Amino acid sequence: MSKRLHWPNRWIFILAAVGSAAGLGNLWRFPYMAYEHGGGAFVLALIIANIVIGIPLLALEVGMGQMTQKGAPDAFATIRKSFKYLGWFAMIGGLIVLSYYMAVMGWGVNYLASAFQLGWSADPSGFFFGDVLNLSDGPGIIGGISWPVFTGFIIAWVILYFCVWKGVESVSKVVKWSATLPFVILAILLVRALTLDGAMEGLKVFLIPDWPALQDPMLWMAAFSQVFFSLTLAFGVMIAYGSLNNKKVDITGSVVWIVLGNFLVSLMSGFVVFGTLGYMALTQGVGITEVVAGGPALAFVVFPQAITLLPALNSFVAVIFFLMVLTLGIDSAFSVFEAFAVPLKDRFPKLSTKKLSLILSAVAMGLGVIFTTGAGLYYLDIVDHFVVNYGFVIVGILEAIAVGWFMKGDKLKKYINKTSKLQLGALWSFAIKFFIPGFLTILLGYTVYTEINAPYEGYPMWALLCVGVLPLALAPFIGAIMDKMTSK
Repeated sequence: MSKRLHWPNRWIFILAAVGSAAGLGNLWRFPYMAYEHGGGAFVLALIIANIVIGIPLLALEVGMGQMTQKGAPDAFATIRKSFKYLGWFAMIGGLIVLSYYMAVMGWGVNYLASAFQLGWSADPSGFFFGDVLNLSDGPGIIGGISWPVFTGFIIAWVILYFCVWKGVESVSKVVKWSATLPFVILAILLVRALTLDGAMEGLKVFLIPDWPALQDPMLWMAAFSQVFFSLTLAFGVMIAYGSLNNKKVDITGSVVWIVLGNFLVSLMSGFVVFGTLGYMALTQGVGITEVVAGGPALAFVVFPQAITLLPALNSFVAVIFFLMVLTLGIDSAFSVFEAFAVPLKDRFPKLSTKKLSLILSAVAMGLGVIFTTGAGLYYLDIVDHFVVNYGFVIVGILEAIAVGWFMKGDKLKKYINKTSKLQLGALWSFAIKFFIPGFLTILLGYTVYTEINAPYEGYPMWALLCVGVLPLALAPFIGAIMDKMTSK
């Protein structure tokens, strides 16, 4: 059997993990969630959520990978053989995410190409929904391929392939710049945003706490879900990345650095976004509430419009902003890719990494073509909602139960403490055994209850069932088939 490859050193692992955690969700989801849930009150709740759920679950996943030196399925199989299907469930969910995430990367490629001449300046909304997406009238109207998105999608896949084609060797080289460049670009954008007229008004909305909001259960649910999904927990990513560590790497210290790095990207993004939105509000003579938007519209409509309104350096800001979008995206994309590639490489050590990467790229790219059609945005929205809000929550609950209740003798905690200066104690055990399964079960139950009463975003029921529920329901069966096909 060939020797297992590892990260060159601990800091490359930390950079790779920060790059995985700090993705596009930090840029467009975090600032909007802060606005929706009490500004500084949400930031405070987010800090608490990082401590009580982010660090414990991230330590679990990195520790499982590093201790077993295996990807998600085989790592969980060391607890009980049947638990390998939990790892496959996580990986299939990640593969679904990757298939549509690359379409979003395709949008970014188009915007970077247009940034030099501000191609959207006449009508940012029309440019995004019309020129780029060719958006159809609903999920029932596919509308054919949107060639700008498809072209960007192919370019993004080519970039991704050459990031991962040599496995940990090529990823280690890429993350040295792809995980650090967003911090540099965010710092430049931060200085620019803070020097704009009206920026302070935007930052007040972002930072001044609405203290009564802390009494709202929705704020806490939003903060915990943001941490859970921002750190790419339950994708199989952090287990795969942990398995590429030397067995003596300090786990808890690394986890703290990863959480801090991820939070710093979110905080810097909030300053950049709200400083710029404050300027937009002043320029247009409207309130902040009329220029704030969440989801893709924030990165691909509101921010391009803000860039167009800047008094100077418009093209420069546009280019570095969308370069940042792509670098944030590519790290998250190849981390999800590696979550799938690492366990397959373990099972087929004689298969070349280049060939394995090519096969996986072709499969995921084929799955993602549907997201480059005129209805792609609708399908993306539905699939993302169900995989993230149901699939990964279920995985998070089950992996905490697997380790907390079925791993004998606190084996994982003892191993983590053996490698680490910062020791895990009774609070970590309580979080894994009781708090995380309990809270995520409440979150899942609340989501189900809410959507029974009001179907997600008013989409037709057939679309929610076929595009959202069906892939999620099939994921365990696909995982079982994959396990059968790859078992020796």
